[in-house]
Order: sequence, then structure tokens, then C-alpha cells
Amino acid sequence: MKKVLIPIALTILTACDAPSPGMSGAITREVTVEGSTFTVHRLGDRAEAIRTNFEFRDGVMARGHRAIELATGCQIVRGSFTGDPALMKAKLKC
Repeated sequence: MKKVLIPIALTILTACDAPSPGMSGAITREVTVEGSTFTVHRLGDRAEAIRTNFEFRDGVMARGHRAIELATGCQIVRGSFTGDPALMKAKLKC
């Protein structure tokens, strides 16, 4: 049983910052904003930021917003920024 669980656990851990299925083929960049580290995936006019560090500080959403803009060089369309402190999504205006 343990031999089966180890590969499953390793697969889950390596997929922590993988893009969601709709972002397959996205351009990926890692960005750090004020100590928070994000993997940002961009595909066309859409982007998502996945926080990859462990933290309990306030302001993660604002740092994720900034990370998307820094990684893509685009502005986020007003009202399109959604998500939670682990995964944020946005539409872009370039």
C-alpha cells in the first residue's frame, strides 16, 4: 500500500504550481512581491497566479494582483480579478 501512496503524493506535490486545465500551454514566470512568491501563467488575455510560499500575512491578494501585472506587463481588467490567497485569476488589458 505504501508503494502506491508515495508516487501519488509526489505527483500531487509536483503539480502545486501547474496551470489549471484551461491554461494548458501558458507562458509561465515566477515572481516575488514583498516576500510572497507566485507562479504566474499567461495565455492570451487571461492570467492566473499561484502562491507557492507558505504564509499567513494579510495582503496576499494585493501582492498576487501586482505579481500578475509584473509577470505579464499588462494591466488587469477592472472587476476581473478573482480567487483566493492560493490561486488568483484575471483578464488582461495589454
